[in-house]
Amino acid sequence: MSTKTTDVQLEERGSPAARTRDGTRHGFIVPIGGAEEKIGDSRILTRFVELCGGEHAYIVVIPTASELDDTGTRYEDVFSRLGVGRVQALPSKTREDCEREDFLAALADADGIFLTGGNQLRLSTILGGTLVARAMRDASARGAHIGGTSAGAGFMSE
Repeated sequence: MSTKTTDVQLEERGSPAARTRDGTRHGFIVPIGGAEEKIGDSRILTRFVELCGGEHAYIVVIPTASELDDTGTRYEDVFSRLGVGRVQALPSKTREDCEREDFLAALADADGIFLTGGNQLRLSTILGGTLVARAMRDASARGAHIGGTSAGAGFMSE
């Protein structure tokens, strides 16, 4: 008996991957090793910004992996300095935060989603299986780009 998952099974599970077979393109997945350059020669983040649309982009930052309260704000500043038109951090600290309508609406509009570094276990226990995680997959399926550094890069395969 084959264990291969069919397109029908994926569609029944709600996988966005099955829905993109109609010709729409997935967004790029941009995993970045830890300690990416945020100041000065920030080529990787600059390229992520370009992929997302530069000054016309809307990038959502998910700082969940970090336990530092200012991580989201720091990345808002970094992406603003790199010329992003609009950037917003979603401080998802609890599983309940990952059901918030305003967070889901932000992800539905995002051209890019960026997951910060920190503790990968925080990402899986707080985001895993939530509406925010589903919204990230849906965003990728419609063409939004997903980037992340360190723990955020490790979580992106989900």
